[in-house]
Amino acid sequence: MQRVLPKPYAERDVSDVELYVRDAVHELGNVRGDEQDQLVARGIFVVRRIAQALPPEVSLEQTLSERLTDALTAYRSRTRPAGIHALGAARGRAA
Repeated sequence: MQRVLPKPYAERDVSDVELYVRDAVHELGNVRGDEQDQLVARGIFVVRRIAQALPPEVSLEQTLSERLTDALTAYRSRTRPAGIHALGAARGRAA
């Protein structure tokens, strides 16, 4: 997958934000290529906002480990087409 940013972006104690976010997106499982790029871009935005909000002494990496996956999951659930939600719900009932 091609990088979203033209060069590596470091923020506080995260040396490459895009790679960090890509790892988090990968952990979500079963993400299509186009959706993956969208989630990575959103994740980079989320990291920047969290970094701006945190006091300087707080570890960004530790904060992200507690919050980034949840933020990406919430964003993903809001942006997925309605048909995908219905399929997932139907699978849950059948199991």
